[in-house]
Amino acid sequence: MNNLLRTLIYDGQVSLTVANTTEMVKEGMRLHGLSNLSAYVFGKALSAMTYMSACLKGARGEISLSVKSDGTCGEIAVSGNQKLYLRGYIGNTQATGEMNAQNEKDCFGHFGSLTIIRDDGYSRPFVGSCAFPTNGDIDSAFEEYYRVSEQLPTRICTCVELSSDGECVFAGVIAVQPLPFAEQETMEKTWDLPLAEILSSLRESDVETCVKQRFGHTSPVWELRRAVYQCNCSREYLSGVLVSLGEEQMRQIIRDDGAVRVHCHYCNTDYEFTDVDADRMFPKK
Repeated sequence: MNNLLRTLIYDGQVSLTVANTTEMVKEGMRLHGLSNLSAYVFGKALSAMTYMSACLKGARGEISLSVKSDGTCGEIAVSGNQKLYLRGYIGNTQATGEMNAQNEKDCFGHFGSLTIIRDDGYSRPFVGSCAFPTNGDIDSAFEEYYRVSEQLPTRICTCVELSSDGECVFAGVIAVQPLPFAEQETMEKTWDLPLAEILSSLRESDVETCVKQRFGHTSPVWELRRAVYQCNCSREYLSGVLVSLGEEQMRQIIRDDGAVRVHCHYCNTDYEFTDVDADRMFPKK
């Protein structure tokens, strides 16, 4: 089912993106076995990156996030592509504490940096970064990135809600970005939008209904898509990577350790390659 909508509002002067990321956050929680607070922080970062992935232009576009800070969650990494396949991990999967504003800051970090690498498939990747804003939260860190690194005024609101037994019952993101020709009156209306309230209405409806009820359907731009949590690792892919080691080095690792072992942080999956795999990868001539 489509869970992301991009359109234009206010006479085509503002870009609007709304996504329901509940199932994506659930999958991330399942793969990594996250505590409530770790799931809350990771889910908000994953949701924000779902929006950023939807902004990719090239068919082969990819984008990645790296967060390094003094927070208890450790490093956060999320990657996405133009197909809206997202994946990621959080350093501390078992951060403790209630899900509130103070613990969000303590877990995400009061001091740190957010780095984005965006490759639209055209030329060299663009690398941008920013320091966390003073007294900011996760959403404001992403807004600061757009302000500092891309000079694009952007409002982002993410939400992650968990039940008392630790199940994700709702997660989502809404983002508005005035286009360069937006009028001052439009800018003011955009900044006054109750994003959290609009996002809240997504709990009871799909993205299309949510946007139509609030803004109507007057724009010719009406892009409905499906975003999913999906890692791109596989035995076949890793076999191709290991071939680059060369047969001698791979055989040596197998002799020393019994197997070549690879761990994917994004989906928390372990792979093991033995002599049987090496025979297949390096057939005798």
